[in-house]
Amino acid sequence: MTITITLHGTNGWYTSKTGYTTCLTIDTPDYFIILDAGEGFSKIPDVYPSVQKPAFLFLSHFHLDHISGFHTLARCKFEKGLRIFGPTGVNILHSFIGYPYTIPIAELPYTVSIEEFTKSCTDIPFAVISADLVHNQPVNGYRFELEKTIAFCTDTGPCEGIVTLGTGADLLITECSYLPGQENPGWPHLNPETALQMAVKSGAKKLVLVHFAADLYTSLEQREAIKNISPDFSKVIIGQDNMVIWL
Repeated sequence: MTITITLHGTNGWYTSKTGYTTCLTIDTPDYFIILDAGEGFSKIPDVYPSVQKPAFLFLSHFHLDHISGFHTLARCKFEKGLRIFGPTGVNILHSFIGYPYTIPIAELPYTVSIEEFTKSCTDIPFAVISADLVHNQPVNGYRFELEKTIAFCTDTGPCEGIVTLGTGADLLITECSYLPGQENPGWPHLNPETALQMAVKSGAKKLVLVHFAADLYTSLEQREAIKNISPDFSKVIIGQDNMVIWL
């Protein structure tokens, strides 16, 4: 089974010339999985004009750069419906996805549900677990155990949640908001060094960096320069919008 991962948006905070805000998709033969719904979400119908399999969206948290793409739900064609999962408080989306902000769920041409992700979500047809990450508000990280194992951890500082979800994963997708050596305990994020430390500690086989802060990483060349920090970064995948990864 081939799993196709598309990075539709790799910026953090806001969209700029370097990319759209965070959204990724995992396309498998049986399911279509979406990770966060920043403005990169608006690209999905350009790549997938019609999704003919059940679609599942997993939100890390509710900062606007991770949910603003919901404004373009009406562009999408999720023919088998869309189930949206998120941390505690996810029902706030019933107000956000509706007037006066955007077209409400009830008027979309396909079914949409909004559900809190808990350990009791036993009717999801594939194995997925979550762990708490460390930010200035509750954030979920996720681990998807498909034919390959994929962990997604964004908007977080270094924490055991990343290690738990990334343990032995075929692919760890995590963030790189801060510049090399930069830290801010009051607003936890990862820099290149701490992201790599989390990957090594978890034993993940591949590391993909996304969610580059738009005000700090102002060019794609600046992102790519991460590889020059040390030889340890030679195999790290530096995410860019529209990049495709196959597992």
